[in-house]
Amino acid sequence: MKKVRPVPSREHDITEAFTMVSICPDGTIEFAFFRPSAHKVTVAGDFNNWDTQRQELRPDEHGWWHLRMAIEPGEYKFKYVIDDSVWEADFAAYGVEMCKIGGWTSVLYVPEQAARFSESMAA
Repeated sequence: MKKVRPVPSREHDITEAFTMVSICPDGTIEFAFFRPSAHKVTVAGDFNNWDTQRQELRPDEHGWWHLRMAIEPGEYKFKYVIDDSVWEADFAAYGVEMCKIGGWTSVLYVPEQAARFSESMAA
């Protein structure tokens, strides 16, 4: 089956937006998003009721934005929100799906093992 990728918007060049989500050794999830021109980046998904203000990423000096957080095991959908107005999927996540209202939504899978490891590190 052929993978379909969306055409980049005119507002943002595809080379400016690199994204990534990973499970850290301590079981937390790290979201990373490359957007040097952004003033604010948040992550919204069904793990936080699509709240666009609660999980704000922090910028580094190289244009990357980062956030580490604990998330319960399960499968989730999410997007990054740039400057409170532009929603972007993470094509480097565990997959993407077509969103019910159009566009792409990223998929995040948090396994049981990651949550157990995170709990044991806190003890």
